[in-house]
Amino acid sequence: TTTSTVLLLDMSWSMSWEGRFAAAKKVAMAMESLIRARYPRDYFAIVGFFTRAVELKLRDLPEASWNMGDPFTNLQDGLRVAADLLARHPSNNQHIIVITDGQPTAYFLRGRLYCEWPLSFGGISMRAAQETLREVERVTRRGITINTFMLDDSPSLRAFVEGMTRINKGRALYTRPDRLGEYLLVDYLAKKRKRV
Repeated sequence: TTTSTVLLLDMSWSMSWEGRFAAAKKVAMAMESLIRARYPRDYFAIVGFFTRAVELKLRDLPEASWNMGDPFTNLQDGLRVAADLLARHPSNNQHIIVITDGQPTAYFLRGRLYCEWPLSFGGISMRAAQETLREVERVTRRGITINTFMLDDSPSLRAFVEGMTRINKGRALYTRPDRLGEYLLVDYLAKKRKRV
């Protein structure tokens, strides 16, 4: 059984803290290598998201960095780009894996980009969260599972991600940057074994 997976890599400014981005990037490269070697028929892509979302090619990944010039977190756009990529590579098992350390602070509404800092440190941008959860609903209607790996355990992030999992029925896991690879790669391999 083939699987189509897009890894969403948070490239916002806060990912520079505590080695989060370096750990996430290392896991993305390891995952790409694993899938290419062991599951060559599977589709795998990486999308970086900051104020906007962009597909990252493997050749770009070693030089990729968190983006100080675009410090916001636009998970809504990341989910949209990921779902569009998955639509071009259909399979019975479509997944988006999100690696993030923060709740959304940017979103598109009727084609216009909005950026909002949370009302307080550790708080949440309500409109950005609402628009992102609408995108989660669209992705869910397309039959795509979203699994989220959180690199921060703030109450506002946990509450937001719990909202995502209620809608999508995917899973959410909190981990430290130094344990991210262990959790993400083991999780991926365990799911592959169940399907084969």
